[in-house]
Amino acid sequence: MQTKWYQPASWRTQDARNGRTNSAPKQTTPATAESAPVSRPSSASATNFVASEGEHLPFEEIYRVAGIKGPRLGYSISKVIEMLHSEHIRNLPAETRRASLLMALEAAGVQVDEVLQDATMRQRAINSYEAIQRKHVEEYEARKSQENCAIQAEMERVTAQYLARINGSLDEVAHAKDNFRKWQAKKQNEAQRIAEAVALCVTHGGTQQTESISSFRELANGEPSFANR
Repeated sequence: MQTKWYQPASWRTQDARNGRTNSAPKQTTPATAESAPVSRPSSASATNFVASEGEHLPFEEIYRVAGIKGPRLGYSISKVIEMLHSEHIRNLPAETRRASLLMALEAAGVQVDEVLQDATMRQRAINSYEAIQRKHVEEYEARKSQENCAIQAEMERVTAQYLARINGSLDEVAHAKDNFRKWQAKKQNEAQRIAEAVALCVTHGGTQQTESISSFRELANGEPSFANR
């Protein structure tokens, strides 16, 4: 079964569209045929790379899922990289490193085209994987954007409901205070009438009577109104 992201056919189409063939010469010897991918991964391996968000396959796993087998005698491009970083030649001039590498490949009976073919297959494998992962991330971002829009709309709806409740409570309090102010106005008028009647019921001149009248006048003034707050 072909993997979900491994698309060799698309590579060939792209090469044909650009008017070129595979950059690495095709080998007709049995050794080259051995280095070419000849197997396809299982369906389980093909779906593991999207098991969880933000996690990606190691390069070696990508190569394995893409069906890339180790070349003859193990001289893959990874082996060449390892050789070039060896402490024996890594600090040498570029031309010396190249000569040393070619000499080692020749001594091992490995053709340069074999290494180039392996490098081409591996580069195409990781490019294909990258393209699929980019699409996966973009789709994931689009889904999350839709979810965020829905959350935002829900938040605005709930916020509007609570604001309406708050405004309703404020209106009720304002209505209650307005009713109380009206009652206070009536109360002050009633208290004034009582004080005037009391004043007419007593004779002036006595200290006790004067204090009684003052007390009634204080009661008539009462507590300050909400209108003054």
